[in-house]
Amino acid sequence: MAETKPPKVFISYSWDDDTHKQWVRNFAASLLEHGVDVTLDRWETVPGAQLPKFMETAVRENDFVLVICTPKYKEKMDNRKGGVGYEGDIMTGEIFVQGNAEKFIPILRIGEWEDVAPSTFMGKYFIDLHGEPYSEDNYQDLLITLFGIREKSRIGERFLIFLE
Repeated sequence: MAETKPPKVFISYSWDDDTHKQWVRNFAASLLEHGVDVTLDRWETVPGAQLPKFMETAVRENDFVLVICTPKYKEKMDNRKGGVGYEGDIMTGEIFVQGNAEKFIPILRIGEWEDVAPSTFMGKYFIDLHGEPYSEDNYQDLLITLFGIREKSRIGERFLIFLE
């Protein structure tokens, strides 16, 4: 059986406060434990690194971008401020040019979806990971999406059997 490559994921988030940054690190560590190849700024950059280049590469070269939605993230992305705003430009451009909207998976971390979803992601299916602890079922939904093992309809097979 052929060995499958782990999904490559970049986590886009705002540095809201130390508690939030620690949550993101723990979330990234959990993904690593479940076989996901995670790119996280705190692990990949060092003082003196070119942050715009890191963000461009991380958004473009990973299979998925997990967008950790909080009120501060929404404000920065919608107003194109700071690193989040820059990443927002890259994401929006990639969606527009490449048409690969499913690459970008919003994660509800804090608040209500209507209050924290950047306009780019407002109508998207999101993963709800708010609360302590967050829902294990929702986390599993994320993992099966990243690994491409979501349940699929077999209606085509049923239709062919019906015709026989």
